[in-house]
Amino acid sequence: MKTWALLLALALPLPAQAAAPLKVGVTLHPYYSWAQNLAGELPIEVRAVLPGDVDAGSYQPRPEDIKRLIDLDVLVINGIGHDDFIHDMVKASGNTRVQIINLNEGVPLIGNRRGGAVNSHTFISFTNAIQQTYTLEKAIGRLRPEWAPALRKNASAYAQRLRAIKQKGTAALVNAPETRVVTVHDGYSYLMQELGLEVAAVVEPAHGLVPSAAELQGLIEVLKKEKLRHVFGEESFPKPLLKVLEDAAGAKVHVISHVATGPYTAPKFEQEMEHNLSVIIQALGHQDRP
Repeated sequence: MKTWALLLALALPLPAQAAAPLKVGVTLHPYYSWAQNLAGELPIEVRAVLPGDVDAGSYQPRPEDIKRLIDLDVLVINGIGHDDFIHDMVKASGNTRVQIINLNEGVPLIGNRRGGAVNSHTFISFTNAIQQTYTLEKAIGRLRPEWAPALRKNASAYAQRLRAIKQKGTAALVNAPETRVVTVHDGYSYLMQELGLEVAAVVEPAHGLVPSAAELQGLIEVLKKEKLRHVFGEESFPKPLLKVLEDAAGAKVHVISHVATGPYTAPKFEQEMEHNLSVIIQALGHQDRP
């Protein structure tokens, strides 16, 4: 009996080994959310390269962050100026086999309002989030063809949720009495554009730079002259400067998210973008002219 049992065991096919997890690194918070929603139950490890409490715009590479790149299979990047530091980090890590996915390849870009390079904040947009999630889905599907159906299903489900949130916002703003707004920096231009809103002025002379007294006074004059009443900013912008805009120009300041700092979570992008829409709708969607 033992002999027959042994022969039978040898004749049976060996159980298939589980595929090794695919290690996917990301440079920005939205990319983490998109990748996690795309991964679903697949053996994909999504790894944030930067610490959560640091905005990529002010980030300085650290040795402990470079270590996170050493064994990556895939690295998801912005590639148009928001995370240029990552290329030197990859070289320092010695990882020569990592596949780099530039999510902005093929994305329609807009320029910075003050000239210069293109606006790299494509990730603060529902439309771009959907397109770039599908870009990531196809790229990972080429690396793991056996996962393609699951990846496609996950991407479709995520895109459907994002479209539903966006549709709610555009519907509420379709007859907004005011469609010209001011933003603290250019990062919100893609979002405002897809909501049918025009960014008439930007507070920061460049991303992360506080305006001088002369620049601030010039902005106040623009707000008064063009009757611009709504400024959309973020928590990190100096509150005394925002108060100046409220007191001197009679503007109302609304705080929205840059989706740039905090814990890395799968629902972060959805939650913070839905919050942004709620703030914008409350400010512009149901108000009477004075």
